[in-house]
Amino acid sequence: MVAFRKLSPALAVAALLFGSVSAYGQGSGSPLTCQANSGVAPTVRSEGLTELLGDLVLNCTGGNPANPFLANFQIFLNTNVTSRLSSDGVTYDALLLVDEPGVARADINGVVSQANATPFCVSPNTLSNPATQAPIAGLPANPAGSTLPTCNATNATATYQQNTYNVFRGVRPNVSPDTSIVWPGVPVIPPGSNRSRVFRFTNIRGNAASIGATASGLPNQIIAFISPNPPGSVAIDNPQQTIGYVQQGLVFDVRNCNNSGGRNATTFFQCTSVSSNVFNAPTSGTLPSSTGADPNSIIGLRFREGFQTAFKIRGAVGQESSTPGQVFNTESGFVNATFTGTAGVADTGTRLMARFNNVPAGIRLFVSTANIPQASTNLSTAVLVTSDPNGAGFQNLTASFATSTLPTQVPGAVTIACPALTGYNPATPNAVEVPLSTGAGQAVWEITSADQSNLDTLFFLVGFAYSANAAQNNPGLGQSTVTGTFAPMFTASNAGTATFSPNVIPRFTAGAATAQNLFLISACSTNLLFPFVTNQAGFDTGIAIANTSQDPFSTGDANNGTCTLNYYGTLPNGAPLTTTSETTTSPVNAGQTATMVLSTGGGFGLRGNPNMQGYIIAQCNFRFAHGFAFITDGPIGQARVAEGYLAIVLDAPTTNRTGQTGENLGN
Repeated sequence: MVAFRKLSPALAVAALLFGSVSAYGQGSGSPLTCQANSGVAPTVRSEGLTELLGDLVLNCTGGNPANPFLANFQIFLNTNVTSRLSSDGVTYDALLLVDEPGVARADINGVVSQANATPFCVSPNTLSNPATQAPIAGLPANPAGSTLPTCNATNATATYQQNTYNVFRGVRPNVSPDTSIVWPGVPVIPPGSNRSRVFRFTNIRGNAASIGATASGLPNQIIAFISPNPPGSVAIDNPQQTIGYVQQGLVFDVRNCNNSGGRNATTFFQCTSVSSNVFNAPTSGTLPSSTGADPNSIIGLRFREGFQTAFKIRGAVGQESSTPGQVFNTESGFVNATFTGTAGVADTGTRLMARFNNVPAGIRLFVSTANIPQASTNLSTAVLVTSDPNGAGFQNLTASFATSTLPTQVPGAVTIACPALTGYNPATPNAVEVPLSTGAGQAVWEITSADQSNLDTLFFLVGFAYSANAAQNNPGLGQSTVTGTFAPMFTASNAGTATFSPNVIPRFTAGAATAQNLFLISACSTNLLFPFVTNQAGFDTGIAIANTSQDPFSTGDANNGTCTLNYYGTLPNGAPLTTTSETTTSPVNAGQTATMVLSTGGGFGLRGNPNMQGYIIAQCNFRFAHGFAFITDGPIGQARVAEGYLAIVLDAPTTNRTGQTGENLGN
């Protein structure tokens, strides 16, 4: 934007000159004057690198039809032009159309009919642009390398420009090559005072990401400035036009599986299996499974439109026969297979990508192969597709948008179930495993239908499975994340230029996307604080640690593990401890209790710590450990002083000092 502002004074001067210099050199009569307009400029995505911009149209009148001339038309943008380059690296699929080919037009008698429409007559290369069917005064006849335009022969009753080509491809210029495009040597036959000539510049794509969205929501603008050359050949009023309004196109978030709100639970434990039967046989089964079923292991991924036309299919049926100015709101632009081949054709529809990162080892990840319908009014659909690491697929440049050309959905034999999700069909949608490499993977869905009248939501399910073996550190520990973006998505600095390879359309940046937490695998552990223990001055302390993971409240949570007691304190007269820690020699199983006396030790191989006074922190490798301490100055029945207390669970939400997730403790 800054660069364009720097150019603004120069462009303003150019606009003044081009808008005020009359083309008197064309002969007597009123000068040829053109009025520039862009109609209703489209809203484009701030994440987009190849956004299809609005057409720029010149409506021209005046001039002397007997004095044709050649003109070069150059359009400058306040961002990079990213229309597709042809294989020769020179020409674009951006087109200049003269006199609206294919549109019903009035003849010299004023009769409007399709029979009077301008024929499509495409210049095969830029050298052919000025070629004429018959010698026309002021135009060079049959320049070297040209092919005569037999497709636009003389028609005595027609009012469109005749005997020249009328469809021209743009060229990447040598000066300002990234931000402009030029159509060289275009023949212009002035229409005279009673008729008009129309020049339409279409299929111009631009890098909207470099303009970006505003924090206020008021859209930024993509601005085009059109300049004829030589100066004064065509007088243009209002040569600067807005041809795009930039807004954020995608909002992504992680939801619960019925899309009613945020996640109910995001923490899972290393010692508790989740859908282990699917983990062991990932080619079939349903998540969550009956073995280790946890409905919270099914997660929703929600992709929402930032505006009504942000989600687009590749092309609409019938778009292969576009007429100038026709709007389809698809990823493809002006397409007419009969004369322009693949010009204007996009490679794919809008794609949505979920990038998974930091998925712990030993976990299998699955995603639904299609979106989950959320409402009868939401007509958008998307299917899982194969892609490269950027989310791009094969280049589909066939100029056909029939149903048979829709993307192929990846099949999946696994199914995903969300108990609280009702009213959709099938009840358990198909899913497929996401390949993971060093904890990273991705899923890409392509839009197959889009509702342009609503703000659409596309909702997908993701589920995971693992078979617990905490002793072998399986699964691994850690917080997994997911980032939702448009696709194909590229991060290279030159991705927003026409020369970028692969030059796929559409393509995007990550925009404002940030990683969101998916699920956390935590260690099965409990940390207990015994704040005061003593074996001095005639006192002794008894300690009990119970593994209460065996209970009537849940299934699959019973787990076993050892406990390490860390001693902090001193011996009499302040001498340092001889023993600073010890670990049970065997696991404390679910339902068991390990006991010891500080002076003499106890079960599970604990030796105690005679003559110490201080505190103990016990680290147990199982969930739901609870502790009790009893301090006395003599045997039961003979003690003069006795006191007991519950150990403090350091993992509880109100006292958490460990970073581990624990149970909620009541007062």
